[in-house]
Amino acid sequence: MALQPISDNDFFWHMVVGNRVWLDKIIPNHELYSWASGKSWVAHEWLTEAIMYKLGPVGCITIMLVIFLGLYILMAKMLRVKFKKIFDFKLLYLLMMCVFFKVTGPRPYIISLVFFAYLIYVLFSYIDKEKKADKLIWTLPVLQILWVNFHGGSSSMIYIFILGTLMCHYFLKLLPWRNERFMQNILDKKQVKTLVIVFFLSILATCINPFGYKMLLYPFSNMTDSSMTSYIMEWNSPSFHGVLGIYIFVMIAIPLFNLILQHKNMKFHEVAFQLLMFYMCLKSQRFIGMYGIYSTWNLGKYFFVTDDMMDVLKKPFIKYQKYIYGVSCGILVLFAALIGHRQVSSFKSVGLIDNDGFYSDKAVEKLIEIKPERLFNDYSQGGYLLYKLNEYKALDDVKIFAYGLGDVFSNDILPDAMNLSNLYTNPRSIIEKYDFDCLITTKKYPLHYFLDECDDYKLVYEDDMCYIYVRV
Repeated sequence: MALQPISDNDFFWHMVVGNRVWLDKIIPNHELYSWASGKSWVAHEWLTEAIMYKLGPVGCITIMLVIFLGLYILMAKMLRVKFKKIFDFKLLYLLMMCVFFKVTGPRPYIISLVFFAYLIYVLFSYIDKEKKADKLIWTLPVLQILWVNFHGGSSSMIYIFILGTLMCHYFLKLLPWRNERFMQNILDKKQVKTLVIVFFLSILATCINPFGYKMLLYPFSNMTDSSMTSYIMEWNSPSFHGVLGIYIFVMIAIPLFNLILQHKNMKFHEVAFQLLMFYMCLKSQRFIGMYGIYSTWNLGKYFFVTDDMMDVLKKPFIKYQKYIYGVSCGILVLFAALIGHRQVSSFKSVGLIDNDGFYSDKAVEKLIEIKPERLFNDYSQGGYLLYKLNEYKALDDVKIFAYGLGDVFSNDILPDAMNLSNLYTNPRSIIEKYDFDCLITTKKYPLHYFLDECDDYKLVYEDDMCYIYVRV
């Protein structure tokens, strides 16, 4: 399902930045492509961007398939899925997550997903005293070096989870009472010592990046940025309206439902982190994927449908076991074939990149002809516009206004761009603030209605997708 044409706006500006990193052998420390910014910038995804550029669209799609395969293998191991059973309801949650991740295109964030799955699998296996994890736990500082350079925005997870585990351990030791179901002891002395060492090694590893110690706190800045969480859709709280909203609600609710129904004694940190991840995914839908990945551990270890219950449920179907297994496999194969056919058809119809909904090539060519000095563009279109300007070798001729660097633009350009495109506030005040000499916008935004009524701007280009206005 991940095999589909690229339509993620962020992919395009990541490719442009990767081009700069790879060819010029520099790691940007300030914003490069907006005429209105030039602010300092922590390019925390620089390594992924360079690799994305070198791989190209085909390579990015291919490597994304490999990454998701690794992610699903880790999730299946944490779920403890038994594929030979007639029914293993835990497999349904894995399939739900597969469908959810279908909306994700090639971008640095997907690397964080597989890193996060590895972290949970190794750390919690070590806490449960599984021998295989005694050596794997020492790979976490190495993972941290990779994480902070591939996608530093999520690289705090290792030291957050280790510190959180230690805090849960000492919190339980201080309590004068115990709840046997949810407050089992967590660590022995050797484990405490090991985790403290790994914690400090991970802190040191975080500093092994072009921006040094700044990356220790950088991941927290985005979550406290009210502008990003208000204006950028992936940072919004999830909406439970419509079919997709119900689907997401069910996916979030299942692990909590399981937490209530299961009767095993859980370790305190497992409950605490489940609630923490639940809070994070309600605060920002960006964390729904990580919430689902984390939940596979608790679902696999504490699934409320016990073996005895399974024996009762499957008893009427025992004599049909081979047929049910065969039909189930057939349905999965048929479903995979249908999805594959649909995805291949989409490649045939639109190619590797689905540019439907983005600025047209002719509109970009018109901008290059105009060569505006103070261009306005819709925030959601900025990444693709950069990609096309780079393709036309016109990045030096046309500087754009805004694109996907929400952390850089959050205090001014991001809210102003969104407010102007959607006419949320007085458009005249924003236009005068930046003194735009040219504006390009799409038909889905109401801005063009306002510009049609302005005497100081005239329409110089129009197609079935977008409009370009210049100052007269």
